[in-house]
Amino acid sequence: MRCSCAAIIFSAVGYGAPHKKMVEEPKIASSRTVIPAGESLIAEVPVYITKSNFYRVIHADGVYGGGTPAQGNIMMTFFSERIPHPEKIVRDAAGNEIIPKREVKYGLEQEYEASIVMRLDTAKIMLVWLANAIKNAEALLQQPPRSQQK
Repeated sequence: MRCSCAAIIFSAVGYGAPHKKMVEEPKIASSRTVIPAGESLIAEVPVYITKSNFYRVIHADGVYGGGTPAQGNIMMTFFSERIPHPEKIVRDAAGNEIIPKREVKYGLEQEYEASIVMRLDTAKIMLVWLANAIKNAEALLQQPPRSQQK
């Protein structure tokens, strides 16, 4: 019996006590999981989670992207924004910065952190997951702080 383990399941980690208003996260398998005729679907498959050597947490202030030359793919580039760091500073002999000689760009700096390329069917699954994650976050914002809970 062959098992196609290409199913994609997005889930968020919930912190704290469950809340009545929380939306149950759907377990949605990608449409690319195909069971050939004459074969049956396995009831359970263990999934072992590992983090790549490049795994990291990224703060995102925004996202930029769209389609790619490869049809059916979407690219998202996450970025953070900040005031630009000085390009040049000058110090006197005592090591103190001479502020008027500081060179800084005017405006905001967008630092592109990572680009994610995914198939259209994966993007649709991610859209459902993101909508539910937003509902859950909004429900948590409606809860009184724990210090006020009895």
